[in-house]
Amino acid sequence: MTYFTKLKTSVPLSESEIKDSLTAYGDGRIEFFKISSNVEQQMLSIIPVKYQNYFTGSTMKIKGSYIPPHTDSYRKVGINFYIKTDNATTRFFEKRSENIATTQVKGQSEGHVFNEPDLLLKDTFVSNDNEVWILDVSKIHSVNNPSGTERIAYSLSSHVLSYEQTVKILKDLI
Repeated sequence: MTYFTKLKTSVPLSESEIKDSLTAYGDGRIEFFKISSNVEQQMLSIIPVKYQNYFTGSTMKIKGSYIPPHTDSYRKVGINFYIKTDNATTRFFEKRSENIATTQVKGQSEGHVFNEPDLLLKDTFVSNDNEVWILDVSKIHSVNNPSGTERIAYSLSSHVLSYEQTVKILKDLI
């Protein structure tokens, strides 16, 4: 099973496009912000026109050294345009068994938080600044960033298309 795919493209974006907050999760360590239509259009330019209306753009800021295993709310797939990564490691997991405890933090709807001992590590990746990755955010994932510095990415999200559909749409960039 594949949880992420690196694209052979980069879009020159800066971190100066952070606007008003859209939503924050838990204690605010993950927060999404509005972006200008200009930056959103630059990101959408990698997607064939007939699929662009399935995606919306935002800026994602992540603070802290550890974001626990979770699934995302409001989106099935994320295309992350990494601006400031600090060599953080994104890890994907599977459940050890079907009946494990989950919780939800402030801001989550259909997403959940999981206890790491209840999970099996399946795959990891480390992104670099200016790279673009497709992530299956419907799958359990966490982030380790030993330095604890703030990380920033622009993100295109779809609550309609799956990871597999998005990979197929962007096959020419893989």
